[in-house]
Amino acid sequence: MIAKNIGKKIKVVGACTGSDAHTVGIDAILNMKGYAGDYGLERYKWFEVYNLGAQISNDTLIEKAISVNADAILLSQVVTQRNIHKENSQDFIRKIEERGLRGKFILILGGPRIDHPLAVSLGFDAGFGAGTKPSEVASYIYARMLELKDK
Repeated sequence: MIAKNIGKKIKVVGACTGSDAHTVGIDAILNMKGYAGDYGLERYKWFEVYNLGAQISNDTLIEKAISVNADAILLSQVVTQRNIHKENSQDFIRKIEERGLRGKFILILGGPRIDHPLAVSLGFDAGFGAGTKPSEVASYIYARMLELKDK
């Protein structure tokens, strides 16, 4: 479907940014092994995936997305004390907007206490929480790309 309807590989860049040191969630979504019997996006023939790991700066994540001409950016955050996860996510969005990149990428926020309404309120296109399978994220990105293509 991607080959027919999008006509190119979908490029996804993901990382845990700021002081966040966990990678379990982002690895479950992006790495070949996947989660709960559902393969990660690396295993999908029509996805090109860049997993930058943990404790990456928001600027580094944005720079990588620009350099590979990414279609989507996945930012993973664990809920932390004093809402650091929200502050870091808002900082990411502020940097995207300051660079005039709003609308260039599909912006996805994920983490154990993240849900769609929270992510949207922070400025992301979508949010995914605990238990999300890689195929759900892949399907969302594909559907969103089709939607944007039709505009």
